[in-house]
Amino acid sequence: MSTKPAFPLTRLGLLLLCAAWLLPGLVGHAPWKGGDGEHFVALWLWQQQGMPLQAELPPLYYWTATATAWLASPFLPLPDGARLASGIFVALALWFTARAAQALYGAEHRWAAVLVLLGCVGLLVRAHELNAHTAQFAAAAIALDGLARLPQGRRGGIQLALGMALLLLAGAAAEALLLGLLAMGLARLPAYRSPMARGALAWGSAGTLTFAAGWLAFLAVRQIPWAPALGLDRFLAFADLRPTYYFGILGWFAWPAWPLAAWAAYHGRRHWRTPALALPALVLAGLLLLYVLVARPSEAHGLLLLLPLALLGAWGLSSLRRGAANAMLWFSVMLFACIALLLWVYWSAHDLGTPARLAQRITKLGMTGVGELRPGALALGALVTLAWIGFLVNVKRSPLRPVLVWTGGLTFIWVLLLTLFQAPLDHRLSYASVAEALVARVPHGECVQTHQIRHEQRLLLIWHSGLSLVPADLDCRWLLVETRIRGAEPYVPDVWIKQWDGARPGDRSDRFHLYVRH
Repeated sequence: MSTKPAFPLTRLGLLLLCAAWLLPGLVGHAPWKGGDGEHFVALWLWQQQGMPLQAELPPLYYWTATATAWLASPFLPLPDGARLASGIFVALALWFTARAAQALYGAEHRWAAVLVLLGCVGLLVRAHELNAHTAQFAAAAIALDGLARLPQGRRGGIQLALGMALLLLAGAAAEALLLGLLAMGLARLPAYRSPMARGALAWGSAGTLTFAAGWLAFLAVRQIPWAPALGLDRFLAFADLRPTYYFGILGWFAWPAWPLAAWAAYHGRRHWRTPALALPALVLAGLLLLYVLVARPSEAHGLLLLLPLALLGAWGLSSLRRGAANAMLWFSVMLFACIALLLWVYWSAHDLGTPARLAQRITKLGMTGVGELRPGALALGALVTLAWIGFLVNVKRSPLRPVLVWTGGLTFIWVLLLTLFQAPLDHRLSYASVAEALVARVPHGECVQTHQIRHEQRLLLIWHSGLSLVPADLDCRWLLVETRIRGAEPYVPDVWIKQWDGARPGDRSDRFHLYVRH
């Protein structure tokens, strides 16, 4: 593979592509329902406590998010400033994945690993939300790079210790233990039997054990429970195990990394005792076995699986057959062209009201401003579309081209989606509209008693409205009840008179009911 990137603008062009993938979506919207809102609530509570570590949360992400929110506070609201931490951790993961690919396969594979990782469908949304698991993602990438560089001497061991320490601070103690055991197993490979590699492993082990002992002692002195602080509570709820979850989602979650990784494993099967194949394959197998024991698994927990797949995928890309490369290339072009066309049809329905039936449908889904033309969104969307067409015309033939076109197309669709629909999506996915309805009806200074409202939802409503929403206070003159069955009416005593009911735009199940005491 050529050491020169395949993009016409060389390294600058690839950096711009990474920035176009990473930056849009980090700012400009309220906390959305789901993981974004849940992590924002955790961060908000974290900041309100006098001693943050008493929150029993792994601190690395929340330390960083607090710092980015404070630095950005003059020009960004708290959710946007805190969300920058996710961008920082993902950028670190990309950087150290590139370094690991260089250590394992050579300098010409650095950008291949970055492009394969950025092209993973499952990473796109999780990297752009408030997500504490991005800290684990970055820490694991640092540790993997350290493992790959152990044969090069002491620096590899020091970096391994750094990655392991960050994994502990990020609440991934089980993953750190797994990587530590794999490091001991790698010592049996010929490449790790040199005195330099063994010395580096000794440095890494000593540094990891020293930090782990100090961190556990600190938690014990502060009487902070180990299980939540180290992320071990994920492995303690045996009733909620779903052992096949990650095997079921990897097909789309890790696309296109897993087909490239599978080809690399097949093509390089004679080199199974070399770090190029053994290191990422063992890490992937170990993580899959470990995550069989995770209770309530989620996509965010599975981000670490993408790292070894991206490394193997970068290696497989260099030996991909021409027919497979062309198939991937044209599949990418056709797929993203169809998705772009679909987005523009939805934009026409939203801004122009045509086709009318689709406009009615998106109105029922809770999209606001249907029939109102937004010239700014139109101009930016057209510019993004033209940029993608120009990219396709100018991309040059090289082994990088298939994954470059895929990742460029995925980036184009993400930017186009946010350009055309970020404001309507923000209105639909956040609780701002519900909070506005409450503020319009509840006099300032009065409290609202809540019933059957989940903890995260209540705190998000407090954030948006500034009202005092309390779980139980019989002295409150107002009552807010939530129902989760479509069309259901809550049972409340006759002393309460309904003043309003509503939901997030387009939400047909979760509905809020506001009452005032007679």
